[in-house]
Amino acid sequence: MGFERPAASIDRQSSFGERLSTDFDAWLLRNLVWSFIEADDQLEYLCDGRNIVNNAAGLRKRQQGDDAAYLSKIEAIEATLDWLARERALELVAQACRACLEDSEKWASNTKFDDKHVKEAQGEANQWLREHTNEAARVGALGALE
Repeated sequence: MGFERPAASIDRQSSFGERLSTDFDAWLLRNLVWSFIEADDQLEYLCDGRNIVNNAAGLRKRQQGDDAAYLSKIEAIEATLDWLARERALELVAQACRACLEDSEKWASNTKFDDKHVKEAQGEANQWLREHTNEAARVGALGALE
């Protein structure tokens, strides 16, 4: 990114990976979800932006009090960035599910994964995409269900 990321921002991105990957029982899909979330630049920027806005709100509150002008607008921006980060994390889950469904040949060639692991992961990926069509549609992952 060009600057050292704040620990709070890194923790926020990791918390998305932690929480959303545990929605899956298949360890193959859990690992895919975690890696997609951890490596995403867009989510990184959203988490960093939220952290910066949070710091700005805190500074304004300390310097001008709890009823400072525009404080509520800054806090609304922070909430919006947090919501957008969560939506981006869900999009990444959809992308991981699509990869799980479309790249099965890669998994089959890896000796760590047998057919059972792949089928379990693909079953969960298929189910998740069917239950989260809005997120899947935003990133073009619905085609993996066809």
